Amino acid sequence: MMASTSRSVRSSISRLGVLAVCAAGLAAATTCLAAPVYSNDFETGLNGMTVGGVLLTATRVSLPVDGGGLNSPNQSMWMGRMGFGINKAPSSKEIVSLSLSGLQPGATYSVAFDLLVGASWDGAAQGYGFDLWYFAVNGTRLVDTSFSNGDQGRDFGAYSPQRYTDTTFTTPNTADVPAFRGAEFSRREGPGYSGYYGIYYFGHGAGNPVLTFVASGTTATLEWARYSGTQNFGDSGDEYWALDNVVVDGPAGAVCSGDLNADGLVDDADFQVFVGQYDIVDCSDPSMKPGCPADLNADGFVDDADFVLFAAAYNQVICP
Repeated sequence: MMASTSRSVRSSISRLGVLAVCAAGLAAATTCLAAPVYSNDFETGLNGMTVGGVLLTATRVSLPVDGGGLNSPNQSMWMGRMGFGINKAPSSKEIVSLSLSGLQPGATYSVAFDLLVGASWDGAAQGYGFDLWYFAVNGTRLVDTSFSNGDQGRDFGAYSPQRYTDTTFTTPNTADVPAFRGAEFSRREGPGYSGYYGIYYFGHGAGNPVLTFVASGTTATLEWARYSGTQNFGDSGDEYWALDNVVVDGPAGAVCSGDLNADGLVDDADFQVFVGQYDIVDCSDPSMKPGCPADLNADGFVDDADFVLFAAAYNQVICP
């Protein structure tokens, strides 16, 4: 179906011309390999990470990356210390969010991050717990569990198991797991509650959970949150948590969504396919064979939104 040549269309055609000029000056096409959709080690900034719930500000802080204690010489910048100084209660959820865009609907994405759980987390303890935490994508929890930094009689006075293991981490309603057996990467035992912490890996490292989601659209919201069980009567505010090394990876098909001829490259040949379908294709037309490869966002048309995705994939180069 031929559309009228609106100002938006004329502008987009002009952009296609700019892309063609850029293409002519590039010697090699980009091989389709998985690459991060988002990556942040928090050494320079928060880059799109926001806070909500009872958290009012987002900050970066230097924390250890091993079990050497809070004064360990091996430090990194983390996003944290979330929840520090905030009394815990069922209504006091601590939320960190990240909004992603430019995803390919139907593609599978993986998520990795480091989690530091600090001070007197009580796990599934009655009264002082439950000290619960989850990670969700578009409201679906991929991790939902409790953490504890101490055992009864050894560290804490109360019975303080946790519910996290590398194999049971999607619901807090599983069997008790003694503290120090949560398969965390490293931990520190005191001295004193303030000196306790555990560092957990998700999505990388031997044996830890692999987290994936299938994009239902071109956007997704990731959420990390600390919350309390209904029996928590108002735990102390020393407990905190922090995030580091957040990476969202897309598969080759998502990163190279502009590979319209399926040859493993995004190059001039794909550009020609895109130009041939741009703004003149109604993908619902059954005569369209073999379909609409240039409809990158799967909305039934080839338009400006698809152009943005193609330009981002083309040779992984943004033309000035």
